[in-house]
Amino acid sequence: MQIKQLRLVIRLAQQQRDAAASQLASGKAQWQAAQEQLEQLQRYQGQYVNQAKQEASQGISVQALFEGRRFIAELDDLIMKQRQAVEQQASILQSLTEQWMDTARHVQALERLEVLRLTEQQRAQDRREQQLADDQYAIRNSSPDYSTA
Repeated sequence: MQIKQLRLVIRLAQQQRDAAASQLASGKAQWQAAQEQLEQLQRYQGQYVNQAKQEASQGISVQALFEGRRFIAELDDLIMKQRQAVEQQASILQSLTEQWMDTARHVQALERLEVLRLTEQQRAQDRREQQLADDQYAIRNSSPDYSTA
């Protein structure tokens, strides 16, 4: 593969890596939002339970107690669903992280290959120049000297 072609492949791989990084950032933001929502639900439930305990200690109706327990059960259900959403987002985030890491490793490998090819080209050029210099030296030193005749 020519250096020019290799540089094009590297540029395309870098674009893929950058796109993967963008997707990773988006996935991280979605996971954080889901996590924050879970934490808010848990805080709200804790506050509601504490408030319900205080009200229950002062005496409340059976209907209010029933409604409070039903609401807490609904919050439990929401929290469970939100935990599942967080876990799903974490799984997606893990996948996006691996995808980004793969593309980054690919770019690094291509860049190392480019350096290797450039080094090989430079060595070949150096050998050609050395061979040319050796040939010129040999021609100069092997030609008969007609000036002494």
